[in-house]
Parts: sequence; structure tokens; C-alpha cells
Amino acid sequence: MDATTSFNDLPVEIQEKIAPFLNRRDLAACVRVCRSWKRLFHRQLWSHIDLFWHEDDKAWQKRVCLGLKTNKELVKSLKLTLKADDLLPSFLKRCPVPFPNLTSVELVAPFEEDYYDEWLAGFINITMDVWKRIVFRKAMGCFDLVEFDQNPFEKFLRLAAPTLEVFRTYDVSLVSMWQVHELLCTAPNLKELYISGGLDNTPENWLDSNDIETSDWVCSNLEVFGCRIGGIPRPDITRDIEDSPASEHVLEGTTQESINHQRELYSSLARFTKLRELTLGFPLDPREVRDDKRYKEHYQQYDCLAMTLDSGLDLLKGLKDLRLVGLVDMEIYIEGEKEQAWFAENWPHATIRTKDDAEYQDSDDSDSYSWRTDDDE
Repeated sequence: MDATTSFNDLPVEIQEKIAPFLNRRDLAACVRVCRSWKRLFHRQLWSHIDLFWHEDDKAWQKRVCLGLKTNKELVKSLKLTLKADDLLPSFLKRCPVPFPNLTSVELVAPFEEDYYDEWLAGFINITMDVWKRIVFRKAMGCFDLVEFDQNPFEKFLRLAAPTLEVFRTYDVSLVSMWQVHELLCTAPNLKELYISGGLDNTPENWLDSNDIETSDWVCSNLEVFGCRIGGIPRPDITRDIEDSPASEHVLEGTTQESINHQRELYSSLARFTKLRELTLGFPLDPREVRDDKRYKEHYQQYDCLAMTLDSGLDLLKGLKDLRLVGLVDMEIYIEGEKEQAWFAENWPHATIRTKDDAEYQDSDDSDSYSWRTDDDE
């Protein structure tokens, strides 16, 4: 007697639970097996779209748009990659927007043109539902930076804030730091905030420590905090910097003022007891000469948290879930025996990164359905 059990013998409830574990290639294969499998896996196949949009093939565009129009109610997340900035208006014009159930968008583009504000209003309306995840990535090999104008992006974040769970920008000065403050104060469901900022450590690229002390952050369930914090006096820095006295590079202030200031900041961060990643420093631009000492000294951050016990680090001992602490290119003094012993005791499972690392920039790529031609790399 044959006791083997086939997939079709499983209850429908069990079959439905299998679909989310399949990658896009497996899902595409499954929908071709039979009609019952198509009904079962079709919804999952269209829920996550990875779209490489280009203007070269009109017939390809027509097929894609027809598929999106037919299945737009199934689309929950969209990753859109553009070879050129002017392709986004083309996508918004040709594809069926809004997507009624879309909650997650990732945009990968050069971000090198100045007209992005013209299409941002249309991009805001790409969904009729709620925003949960927004990611902006700068395409590889692009150098210039674009910052969106204040008013359109303010509206964008204001609409998204009540339901937003993930907000990430990579390698592009896309959002101003006061808008980041607003997001932290108005997004109660936020779990991931990752702002890689620009290439250097200027006030435009870090949260002002004075604003943090007077703000009321509402995202108590934050799990990832990635953003520079600056504006801290650091009289403890006494070494010469770029062959000049440290006083020319650090903010003025007494030792006690610096400690008081830092303890306030540690107390603010200590409220995020669910943090698994705390990134306060980012690698300098790898496209520059990485081993140039003067270059690194010029762009290293000096008005940052010292991350020492003397400065108040012990206030973060409640962050027991930390797995990554990014302190790259910051003027910190954590090599002392006290600090090393404290890390081992309080953050035993955390990796403390203080040097540039190829694996430093984390990735949150997920399986999604892709349309690509044979010519696409």
C-alpha cells in the first residue's frame, strides 16, 4: 500500500502557508503546473514586484503594464530600479497607479537631476493604502547628490508617519535632519530608521544634539537606529588634527558641559530598549582614496558621542538586544580596559565596528518578482 502523501493531499490552509517561503523563481514555476496551483501561488507571486524599468523596449513596457494593471490589487511591495532619473515620470505615466494595497516601496535611481520635486507629488500618490516601508537607494556608480525641496517631502513624510515602520535612505542626501526629527516625533510604529547621509560630517548630515534633548521621540519600538548625531563639545580631544591644534576642529565647551550633554543623549537612546542595531558612524566615501590620512582626518566626526564610561556610556546598558554597533570614522576612545570589559558584560552578542568594512552597509533585500531582459545586468 502506497503511504506517500502528495502536496495536493495537504489541507488548503497548510498549502497557503508554504507560498511565502518560496522565492520568485519557484513561485513562477508553480503557477505553471496546473490551475489549482496557479490559484494558490498567483497571489504570492504578484505581492512583491522587483521592476527594472527602462525605455528601450516598448513591447516589454506594454506587457509589464498589462500585468500590473490586471494584478494591481495583489501588489503589496514594489522595488523600482531606474537607469536614468527621467524614467520615473515614464513609469508613473504608463503604469496603473495607484496600487490600492501597496505599503512598501523601494526606489533605486541615480538621483543626479534637479527636477525630482516635479514628480514627487505623483510618487506620493502611488498607493491608496498606508505606507509601512520606504527605502531610497542611490544607484551604483553615481556621484552627485540631490536633496528634495522642503515642502513636497514634508507632505510625503507627514502622510506616511502614522503607519510607517521602515524608513531608509542610502548614499543620498534625500531628507533634511529636521525632517528626521519630525519623523521620530510623529511615527509611533517606526521600527527602522537608517539615514546614511552625505559624504562628510557637516551639520546637514547629522541630527543636532541640542534638538534631541528637547524632542519627544514616540517610536518606542525602534529596532534599528542609523543616523549621525553631532553638535557635542569634545574638550577631551587634544591631539593635532590635520597638523593643526584640535581646538580648530572641535566645538568649544568645558569637560562637564560635554559630559552633561552626552548623558542627555545617552538617556534619549536608552529609551529604545528593543534596538538590535545602533549605527552612529558611517564609512567615508569609498570612491575616494581610502588610505589618505589627511582625507580621513578632514571628514572624520569630532562632535560626536565619545562612547566611553566617563562620558556616560553606562546609561545604554539596558540595550541587551544589540547585535551591531556602528562607530565608523568617529572620534571615540573605546579601546580602554574599562570600556572593553563593559562591552563584554553588557553587549556580549554585539559586533562593535569602528573601521571601514565591506559588509558594513547592511542590505534588506527580499525575494520579489523581477522583469528583466537578457541584456539587463
